[in-house]
Amino acid sequence: MKIGILSLFVLGTVGCTSYPIAQNVKMVSFDDNVAKGTSVGPIRGEDCIWSIFGYKMGGFPTLDKAMANARTQSGGGITDTFKSSKDTLNGNALRYINNVSTQNDGFNAVVVGKECLVVKGNGYK
Repeated sequence: MKIGILSLFVLGTVGCTSYPIAQNVKMVSFDDNVAKGTSVGPIRGEDCIWSIFGYKMGGFPTLDKAMANARTQSGGGITDTFKSSKDTLNGNALRYINNVSTQNDGFNAVVVGKECLVVKGNGYK
């Protein structure tokens, strides 16, 4: 009886993966410049993993790729699954982001699914 209850507890805790959610982080800076930047308005970045018939096309979404996509304002499309965060940087990147929040997003349509980690905030150059 105890083994049955213990196995249900273990299966319940291992069942799905989710990421901690951050809300209203005051500032995330990408460089050492302390001068006030120029606002570019609301920004969004995401790192998404696609799945076909339950088979994931890559690992799990990561915060570093979502932040890199937010910094460069590049998408989190299916081709970005196999890029590293270094491949997404360009010369027109943001210097810092205020009021940063993260959330999980995506869908599961049995045949095709998408799991995303989304970063939102106010961007500054």
